[in-house]
Amino acid sequence: MKKIGILTHYLNSNNLGGLLQAYALVFKLKQFSYQAEQISFCFQTYDSKSMPIRRALLAKNIILKRIFFYIPSRVRRYLIHQYLKTRLFQQNNIIKHFAHDIVHSACVYSDTSISQANTKYDIIITGSDQVWNFDQLPHFAFWGEFTTPDKKVISYAASSDRKKFASLAEKLFIQKLARLNAISVREKTLKEYIERITPYKATVVLDPTFLLSPQEWLKIANPTTLPQKPYIFCYFLGGKSAWQRKIAQAYADKYGYEVVHLPYIMGTLRLADRFLKGQSRYDVGPREFIALINGAQCVFTDSFHGLAFSINFGKNFYVFNRDDQAGPLSMNARITDTLATFGLTQRHVTNKNTVLDNIPLDFTHAHQVLAREKELSINWLLNALKD
Repeated sequence: MKKIGILTHYLNSNNLGGLLQAYALVFKLKQFSYQAEQISFCFQTYDSKSMPIRRALLAKNIILKRIFFYIPSRVRRYLIHQYLKTRLFQQNNIIKHFAHDIVHSACVYSDTSISQANTKYDIIITGSDQVWNFDQLPHFAFWGEFTTPDKKVISYAASSDRKKFASLAEKLFIQKLARLNAISVREKTLKEYIERITPYKATVVLDPTFLLSPQEWLKIANPTTLPQKPYIFCYFLGGKSAWQRKIAQAYADKYGYEVVHLPYIMGTLRLADRFLKGQSRYDVGPREFIALINGAQCVFTDSFHGLAFSINFGKNFYVFNRDDQAGPLSMNARITDTLATFGLTQRHVTNKNTVLDNIPLDFTHAHQVLAREKELSINWLLNALKD
């Protein structure tokens, strides 16, 4: 049985979508009798427990400032700290428990010790998620450069945060790709970019979260915290686009739905969330996230994984560009590519004057595409793992 080590943003991550894709790839490989695990790789040094609190305390919360304006500053800081501390630790603990359940290496590797993993695994997979974003582009580990030349290194559904890089970054990108034995990416635009600037071939495959059926996901979901009333689920990672929240709230008000949203996602305040009413939830980890999407009347999101789970579960949704970013250097290629692949571009909201309807989406074509792409993605992965 071959042992596979997967390098992605797993260790100390509090990104719900990132952890779910990490879980999914291990789960799927084990179904095909591979011994697979996430490599516990700490490529940044920080205190994962205190960092979200520090981020939250540094954020400018207009509402809290108004409430505490007449209270001495020392008391204000203490009250805000205590309020956030309890809720963010609750959030982090739920996420941490899920992350611990993902099969992972007992050894925690660092930049200086990751080369020791070369002898532990037969194959290294880099991906999925944004292992090739601009910040990580120079990092040697996510390209398998710590391995010996005889070791197979492949990428599965690797993603970037932009459609192209500036000239210096592009040269580095080309050099890094040379180490890979097989290349698969998550976005069509990234495949086209690679094949335009290099002699290498790349294949578009599905994000690992698509490889599991809704039934497989619901086996690990936690539905105990679902609202009693019909609701819409708002999962926004961007923090600047107030109009997106306003349009979601107007939809909920018009059709009589409650709003459920997650404040301080990944420990960061998003000022635009002040335009959302309803339930602000701190008791949501990956298991609860799955349940909330599955139970929602409609999902409003600027997140790739928010979109991915909505499609997989056949849920009504509207998706937005994160912070209204657009163009070749934006991170929204994964949104537009996914919508085009599944024929759902009509649910991409880019204009604040768009009128939203409450008509359920017909997922017949999208799920036919999903079945086909799922088979192609699994076949690519199994072939890439062969000797």
